[in-house]
Amino acid sequence: MSSKAIFVKSHVSRDLLQNAALFKTDKLVIWEYVANGLQYVDPGTNPTVYVRLDSKARKIRISDNGRGMTLEGLQNFFVMHGENLDRKSGTPGRGRFGTGKSAAFGIGDLLRVTSVRDSRRSVVELTRTDLDRISSGGPIPVRVLENEITYSKPNGTIVEIEQIHLRSLDQPGCIRYIERHLAKWPKNCTVVVNNHECEYSEPPIKEQRRFRPACRW
Repeated sequence: MSSKAIFVKSHVSRDLLQNAALFKTDKLVIWEYVANGLQYVDPGTNPTVYVRLDSKARKIRISDNGRGMTLEGLQNFFVMHGENLDRKSGTPGRGRFGTGKSAAFGIGDLLRVTSVRDSRRSVVELTRTDLDRISSGGPIPVRVLENEITYSKPNGTIVEIEQIHLRSLDQPGCIRYIERHLAKWPKNCTVVVNNHECEYSEPPIKEQRRFRPACRW
């Protein structure tokens, strides 16, 4: 028998793009980042997320008042299939493995993340060209544009997706999608798409019936 060891390997850039293929529409991509902004907040903070759709410039900007990330937190953000640290620490979350780093590439070619945590701002950027350039399956370098510089603004994160290859951005469809999903979130959450504040509306009741169980004693 051969003494050579056999290892399970993964092609990182190909893996990321395969995950990105699951996010084929703007509303799926936007909700991924909106949900992150609603969930990861400091105690006592009412989650607020602003979504800016710019069809002409082919850009999407999603900003939140969440707890933000340090450069180390951003490193974890870009780990493929990395374990959710909140879930690991016992805090329930919406997903076991984050897909935020891949969602943007389902519709665009550039992802930029700006995050403020404890008066420190970091900015990182990744492009599809970076992914295509890696042919060996090794790690993908993410450009660090700012490394925890002093910043006086509150905690929060801005996700920018650029070079979007959709024909246009479906603002009404995105609003409807977000409003449907807000039903599962606390009422103190606020999401604004361009100038429209999203609100969940209870569907109309067509018929209501009441039943009294038969006593068996």
